[in-house]
Amino acid sequence: MKPVWKFVVLPLFATLSACQAPTGPGAAPRQVRSSGYGSVTVYPDYAELTVDAEFTRPKLKDAVAEVQAVVDQVLAVSRRYAPGPNEVRVSSTSSNKEFDYVRGKEVFLGFNSSQSVTVRVNDLRRLSPFLEELLATRISRIKDLGYGHSRADSLHREAAALALTDAIKTADKMCAALHVRRGAVLEASDGTGPESSDSGWDRPRTNIQLYSKGFGGRGFKTSPELLRFASTCSLTSALE
Repeated sequence: MKPVWKFVVLPLFATLSACQAPTGPGAAPRQVRSSGYGSVTVYPDYAELTVDAEFTRPKLKDAVAEVQAVVDQVLAVSRRYAPGPNEVRVSSTSSNKEFDYVRGKEVFLGFNSSQSVTVRVNDLRRLSPFLEELLATRISRIKDLGYGHSRADSLHREAAALALTDAIKTADKMCAALHVRRGAVLEASDGTGPESSDSGWDRPRTNIQLYSKGFGGRGFKTSPELLRFASTCSLTSALE
């Protein structure tokens, strides 16, 4: 018996209609997409830094006692320049054995003990005399000296509002060039993520290593630069 072949013929208009853009009441509206940028520049109103005290001695108790004596000095100075309840923070004491390699052999140097004090100075006019008094103590280093603003969240929101306004103006210019009218806003999003570099801190922060009261590195500055809070915005609008 010969095989029987069956053919199915689909209407051509059904295939063509599936490829056409919908034009009925449920069709997506014509859209225009734009982006905007906004920034706010301000002078910082506080500084923050961390002070380290670190010593290595043959006996652990001697290293801990020496660190504690220096930390007590740092706290006495810091609380005069940063009197607020949350402006001075003290870390726990860390102690470890310290070794070095001499002629290829590991040599025990003693017990190392360290502790840090982080200070926020809200009056920048007092920063220089504060650093001078710190340097008069036997601290090991000053690190992470940076500047910020107490209204950082509000300034970020202000920058975001400026970015939205800029995106709207850009969309209006595009519509004017196309001789169409911009309709309702369909979507708006803040494109500034938490990893943005414009977070209101003067970067890079300064680290000061002290060697017998000499400075290690390139020195440091006590006059902050202006801070910039930046934001971006994406906008989608309908076309009338």
